[in-house]
Amino acid sequence: MSSENTQNFAKELWQKYEIHTGSRAIVFALDGPMGAGKTVFTKGLAKAMGIKEEITSPTYDLEHSYNTLPNTYYLIHIDAWRMENSKELQGINFAKKITDKSIIAIEWADRVSDEIRKYSEDAIIVWVKINYGKKENERNLTWDIV
Repeated sequence: MSSENTQNFAKELWQKYEIHTGSRAIVFALDGPMGAGKTVFTKGLAKAMGIKEEITSPTYDLEHSYNTLPNTYYLIHIDAWRMENSKELQGINFAKKITDKSIIAIEWADRVSDEIRKYSEDAIIVWVKINYGKKENERNLTWDIV
């Protein structure tokens, strides 16, 4: 998959789960090596949600938030790269972010998967795995709900 295809994949997943907004949070738990396309996926997700702002990786800020227009719901983009363990999600008040109006994309979700799994009753958690393909700029994407 190319960058464009990765964004289209994000759009397709959004369209599949958008129906649940207003009743449960939706968490896209993104996993993959450095540079595989986790931020690219989030850009595609934001575009599908109608967000016009530029999406950048929140590596140093840990999280960025974006509102949709009209303010129907919002995207919270979290980067867990610098988090040492799952407990650090508590440090950014992750529990309070799980609302019926929140769509959350977490890069490096494997680092905090224990904490994410605690919210499976309150959120739809979509695990997205992004890996390099055999060709340059090719990506393999898989997803599952656990």
